[in-house]
Amino acid sequence: MAVALIDLWMPILGSVVVVFVASSLAHMVLPHHRKDWGKAPNEDALLDFVRSSDIKSGQYMFPGCQNFNELKDPDVKKRYVAGPHGTLRVWVGMPNFGRNLILTSLLNIVIGVFVAYLATIALNQRADFKSAFRFTGIAAVMTYCLGFVGNTIWYGQPLKPFLNDLAAGIVFGLLSGAVFGFLWPALDTPAIPAIGG
Repeated sequence: MAVALIDLWMPILGSVVVVFVASSLAHMVLPHHRKDWGKAPNEDALLDFVRSSDIKSGQYMFPGCQNFNELKDPDVKKRYVAGPHGTLRVWVGMPNFGRNLILTSLLNIVIGVFVAYLATIALNQRADFKSAFRFTGIAAVMTYCLGFVGNTIWYGQPLKPFLNDLAAGIVFGLLSGAVFGFLWPALDTPAIPAIGG
């Protein structure tokens, strides 16, 4: 018998809670993410430069060019060869942690819904813990791990933070799969009568 998406509301919300707790522990209690972001050696000079440059909120690449034709310009080529290369993200005001936590939770709900939808296509109510865990776990691992790899390839995230994010994605995905496995709506099968009874 097929499983409807609405039947999976408990594993969806359960996976969101478990991932929220695991992410909070990973970023606030465990030490491995603490050195993912470095502090600029001369931060005051950098901040003065950014302020005086009137850089608006957004993301920037340096050296920058707007199209491939600019790469033919000798001055642009010289800047690329000389380096350094990097990206800069700027936002105005203090980070809003409350808003960001809410948006992250909404993202995790969306992930849970997509994982659940895939599971309704592949699994039925006869699925046991192992089947539900394997399918939803790998779907969630793919979602939590593969989304950021392209940015890492193109924008130079260092290896250690990349591996930390990858490990976190694997843990979040496997925890999600475990929740789906434990809360999978099993078919209520009638008891098989005893032979000769």
